[in-house]
Amino acid sequence: MDGVRRHSAGRVMMEHMNEDQPMRIGIVDNDELTLAALSAYLEQRFGAGSVVWRCVLGGKAVRLCRDEQTRPGMLLLDMSLSDMDGAAVCRAIRGENNNMPVLAITSFPLHRFAAQIADAGGQGVVAKRNLRNIGMAVEQVAAGLTYMPPELSDSMPGLRFETADKAYARLSRAAERKPVALSEREEAIMRGYADGLTTQQVGERLGLSENTVKTHTKRVMLKLDARTRSQAIAIWLTEKWGRQET
Repeated sequence: MDGVRRHSAGRVMMEHMNEDQPMRIGIVDNDELTLAALSAYLEQRFGAGSVVWRCVLGGKAVRLCRDEQTRPGMLLLDMSLSDMDGAAVCRAIRGENNNMPVLAITSFPLHRFAAQIADAGGQGVVAKRNLRNIGMAVEQVAAGLTYMPPELSDSMPGLRFETADKAYARLSRAAERKPVALSEREEAIMRGYADGLTTQQVGERLGLSENTVKTHTKRVMLKLDARTRSQAIAIWLTEKWGRQET
């Protein structure tokens, strides 16, 4: 079933490229060699000129995406940048743009950043180690779909990526929502989950039992009016970034 969805996405993307306009990809990565390798591969796959710009700083990527003259059709975003993290870059863009897809890339285990980029309005995350997978993910996301790596479907079943328009709408609503105060311990537990830790690992980090972590998590869910732990993490991350930006 997953293979059918990917094949369909690729076909839709190629039809879009042929009938309307060529792929326009912006890339931000903190490593020049990675930038060069990604650019070469994507231009080989999607055609010369498909990479419209590349840079190493998140702040510059945000400026390029805000400018109508330099805005790409989609952004390939490294989650580990020197000036700001990938989630902050995505949130800055998604807060103003409801149609440009953002696909995160990382050399770290995917679960480390998956919840963060999903909450920040990204359309998926893919490992840097496999160029072919990056190409497939780019096709799928550029076609207006989302990309969920198979390993995340198994390890983070509650994780959901949204299309750009749905993510924009959610973040717009969240910006109008009054933040809920959490205790220091509750904040620390949410931070652990957002870092991709299991309940046991969160407990070990904080010196708490699993049952204590679960009890505090249930309290957080009630405070945030969240139905699931994943939803609570997403709401917490949204409010966390909102507090940092004010």
